[in-house]
Amino acid sequence: MEDKPQARSANRTSSEERLDATPPATPSQALLDNEGGHVQFATYRDPSEKGIYGRVEDGNKVNSVDPKWLPLPLRPWFWIPFVVLLVLGAIGLEVALHFSKKNQGWKSSGDIGNTENALHYVYTLPPVIVATILVAMWTWTDIEIKKMQPYVDLVHGDSPPHRSLLLDYTRDNNFLVWTRAAANKHYLVALASLMALLALAFQPLAAALLAVRDTWLPQPSVSITNQFAVGLNQNDQFSDLTSFLTASGYAGASILYNLGDPPFIHQGYTVGAFDLPSFVANNGSVIANTTAVKSMPNCQPASIIMNQTATGWDNLATFNDCTLSWSVDHNASTLFGMNTPNCVTQVPPQFSSIMFWFFTYDTQPPQASATFCSPTLELWEVTATADISTGNLTDVKELRPFSSASNFSSLAANVTGEPLNGRAYNGIRFNLTNPDEFVARRLEALQLQLPAAVFQAAVQSREGVIGSFDANKFVNLATRVYTSYLALVASTVYFLPHQESFEVEVRYFQKRVWLSDVAVHLLTTAMLLLAFFATLVQLFHRYDRRQLRLKHVPGTIASAVSIGAQTGMGELLASRQRAEEIDHILRDKRFRIDPRTMKIIMEGEEGYEIAASPMDRRRSIFAALQNTGPRSRRSSAQPPGTPKSPASPGRQAGV
Repeated sequence: MEDKPQARSANRTSSEERLDATPPATPSQALLDNEGGHVQFATYRDPSEKGIYGRVEDGNKVNSVDPKWLPLPLRPWFWIPFVVLLVLGAIGLEVALHFSKKNQGWKSSGDIGNTENALHYVYTLPPVIVATILVAMWTWTDIEIKKMQPYVDLVHGDSPPHRSLLLDYTRDNNFLVWTRAAANKHYLVALASLMALLALAFQPLAAALLAVRDTWLPQPSVSITNQFAVGLNQNDQFSDLTSFLTASGYAGASILYNLGDPPFIHQGYTVGAFDLPSFVANNGSVIANTTAVKSMPNCQPASIIMNQTATGWDNLATFNDCTLSWSVDHNASTLFGMNTPNCVTQVPPQFSSIMFWFFTYDTQPPQASATFCSPTLELWEVTATADISTGNLTDVKELRPFSSASNFSSLAANVTGEPLNGRAYNGIRFNLTNPDEFVARRLEALQLQLPAAVFQAAVQSREGVIGSFDANKFVNLATRVYTSYLALVASTVYFLPHQESFEVEVRYFQKRVWLSDVAVHLLTTAMLLLAFFATLVQLFHRYDRRQLRLKHVPGTIASAVSIGAQTGMGELLASRQRAEEIDHILRDKRFRIDPRTMKIIMEGEEGYEIAASPMDRRRSIFAALQNTGPRSRRSSAQPPGTPKSPASPGRQAGV
């Protein structure tokens, strides 16, 4: 009998040594006798012994334990590919964006921006479908984590009812459930819910990934035919002044009706007409290296001396060595005209300077204005950009002065040399020999039409006619009209028909599918965030549930009965169905799951003390690794007022 205390001591020591080496949630026997300050000791099976964490060896046969149930989204073969897919998708989006910019989008076979076009959905639906699948996968994961949380909390032990038996996160609003989870210190549930909210942005961002833009694209060079080359064109229309009268008429109409420049003329530059490559595109531009005549009016204000006479006013305008005099009477309130001034330096009249003059009686005293213009021309090699559908020039850039080595220079000798010698016709005076009556009338008409166009420009200006006199605006207005007239004259006088092939560049607008920068960057960021935090949630949740051994799918009525029937909790809840009654009867109680039977145990019931302790288990991962012996020890102080468990049969027998 003296050996019995020693046996008990050895047994207790052995139990203490084995406790640390075995999973804390695996009891091997009933609670020992209550001795010494209500401290109880529990022994746990070694992993090599039969138990839920070990195996049983029967001869040469090895039987595995019953497999535990785990939701599909929490299994590694599910969530690891999901995370990899998110990362690869984010990288793929950024790579695709790079090539979208590099290639200026991708050609589409139709107008996919039109929602009535079936191709719109062919292009836009696949990204949305992929995003929907990703959102559904994480939503499934989030729901399973919420469903398992009561069981995870129970297996940790000492769980109050509001965090276990009465907990159901799946019924809470997804936008608010994370706050409740955080208040319950279920941080993994809160993080998973926040990631589910983040995933909601996937679908609208995926729908915004593709954008259709009219993209300005260069095309390979094409060969076209130039129709005119620089050269003096003194045809019949030149001799009878038809070319000049027509040009003055267009210059006047452009002011009245705001017509703009005609084809192949742009802000004083006149380019020889060439064929437009409409066979390539009709909504783009052609860029050609060609020659241009630059017409410059060189208009400046002249000084005026006004002398009143009995019948009107005598006016004298002077500029440098040139003078022009004219007289007006009282037959009209506003008068205008133009002529060539008398200059000390003698030049042929067709190349001489000209002067616009204007007079008004509408102010007191009357006012007069004169503008002196000395037209010149320059020949340039230019890069001209023309609209393919209209031929209108949208831009002209000077490259270098025109020379004999320039393109289309074979006929330019009579412009750069005799008879022009680089001079410009003023378009007002001509070297005419015995002109007929019709030519004389045309000359009078164009000499009247140009100042009339300048006066009309003053009428339409913001300042009006009187304001134009006060602010001396006639110089700018005359420059505008005279430049347009000289450029029109240049197109018929300084170019000769001449066909010659040359290469041009064609650019046109094409509808291209682009990736949106903002949508790609936002979606990539969201996918990487979800991948990172999903990995954290899965790893920490795996550690958190490591002692949970569910043998069936929870959530059904049968499942609830199987883990709660024939328990103290079941007896408490028997015949109670009202929510307030259930809350009241479970208040201030603590619950655990017996890891062996997966039954819910209430505090004070037999076996509660040997169930897993959450505080000890969560204390430190490294502390568990420090227990390297084959057996460990675990002691638990029994809470005050807890009923004592009966002694084991061995203790009662004095073993």
